Amino acid sequence: MNRAIYINYMNFIRNVGRPMSETNEGSNEFALNTKDALYAITLLRGSQMPILGGDIVSEDKNGQLVYAIYLWGYEYTYLNWYYEMENLDRKGDEYIQRSYKLAQEKIIAANDVAKRLGKGCYIVFVV
Repeated sequence: MNRAIYINYMNFIRNVGRPMSETNEGSNEFALNTKDALYAITLLRGSQMPILGGDIVSEDKNGQLVYAIYLWGYEYTYLNWYYEMENLDRKGDEYIQRSYKLAQEKIIAANDVAKRLGKGCYIVFVV
């Protein structure tokens, strides 16, 4: 792992993200809007750190972050994702690049659903 790139990524999400402790007391995760989430992927490139998954969150009528499935409906549970490839070395570059590609695809899909529903869309990465 390239520590300097990872530190840059962590500083970015802390500066622009919304703390998930609003929703999950004690959480140290941050939710990023879709634009910032896509940028965060570019920050991670070269870090040798895969994106293992992501959760989609949105705002309720009070502006509080809530897992999207609770607001949008359980039919959207597929928008959350995890990335696990049993046949590839977890440290391999191909695995890492595929994790970024999947994250990007899922973020775009979630954002499209959010727009269609007239809702906000935020992403919480699992790295």
